[in-house]
Amino acid sequence: MRKFAVLICLGALALAGCTSKVTGALEVDGSAFEVKECRSGQAFGFSGIELTDAGGRRLRLLVNGDGTCTAALFKGDSNTGDRLGQCGALDIQAQSSRINSITNVMGKAQLACEAVGHKVAGNIEFENCH
Repeated sequence: MRKFAVLICLGALALAGCTSKVTGALEVDGSAFEVKECRSGQAFGFSGIELTDAGGRRLRLLVNGDGTCTAALFKGDSNTGDRLGQCGALDIQAQSSRINSITNVMGKAQLACEAVGHKVAGNIEFENCH
């Protein structure tokens, strides 16, 4: 019984260590974009991250070869988003952990862009995005 309890505790610690974490402040269209979920772009076929807020909006940050990023904003379950163009700097690194064949990523973004009626601004740091 004691071994079982130890295994349960270790499993809980492992899961807690793989929870995505985003710190900093981000504004989209003049209101706070409070990140509920951070996913690696690898899950969607691109290099970068996807951030989701409590309202279901999704902000994709795609890595450019020069260290900048291109942003796209999606509403709810929409498969197509509004391209915001170049939106600041994105520093992203692969972590050693993987979940469902997706490598977790960490890094930081300094964002500032305005296009097609949308405005994005802020600085965030993220880790364990899978």
